[in-house]
Amino acid sequence: MLHGKVAIVTGGAIGIGAATAKILAAQGATVVIGDINQQAALQTTEQIRSADGHALFQPCDVRNEADIQALVQFALEQGGLDIMINNAGIGGQPAPLHLTENHNWQRVLDIDLTGVFWGQKYASQAMLATGKGGAIVNVASIAGVGGSPNLGPYGVAKAGVIQMSKTGAIELASAGIRINAVCPGWTETAILEGFEPSAHERMIRSIPLKRMGTPQEIAELIVFLASPAASFITGAEYIIDGGITSM
Repeated sequence: MLHGKVAIVTGGAIGIGAATAKILAAQGATVVIGDINQQAALQTTEQIRSADGHALFQPCDVRNEADIQALVQFALEQGGLDIMINNAGIGGQPAPLHLTENHNWQRVLDIDLTGVFWGQKYASQAMLATGKGGAIVNVASIAGVGGSPNLGPYGVAKAGVIQMSKTGAIELASAGIRINAVCPGWTETAILEGFEPSAHERMIRSIPLKRMGTPQEIAELIVFLASPAASFITGAEYIIDGGITSM
């Protein structure tokens, strides 16, 4: 389905990003993984190649605008840029907003919001220059849909990602560039590593399906939205949370 396409996945070394990169490659895309975790990114790249897929690694810290510009340019050198997955993100240090340290607030927004802004901005410019359109999927969270106790900076950043996706989608629809946001609920990723086991249990009890999502499940939705099968979908926020936000 994606043969001949070039896709970028930020934060593509592990978790949802790695699962997304593998599915994109399995569907025929050339995948450029941008990440600060070089060892894990190279492992994921090799796994894709071992499965006869096409993948390359480009070091990228999404806090650095020049890194994202270089990442987009690297993709263009591979033949273009058709798909941009802005996935890189962190959870930050849990705390009530009134006790949140300024440096934690700024770090989360730099990575989870400004990094996505730069990814969307420079991918959009590249797609406009080629004139072929494209698809951008921004990974937000259900934390950006409602209140997020003890995860305020994360929730604020993800709410911004949803708004940015919708705004960009309207602005670029006429150019054939589709932009959507995916909003996962609790998912088995590294972001949860800082939580106590009791917190994990409470999370699972809060989910109607009584389990957490997997990176593979989130990645399947991301790739669908990036594919021609979703050609009439833009400006949407897709919640994938096991039913939490329906309660």
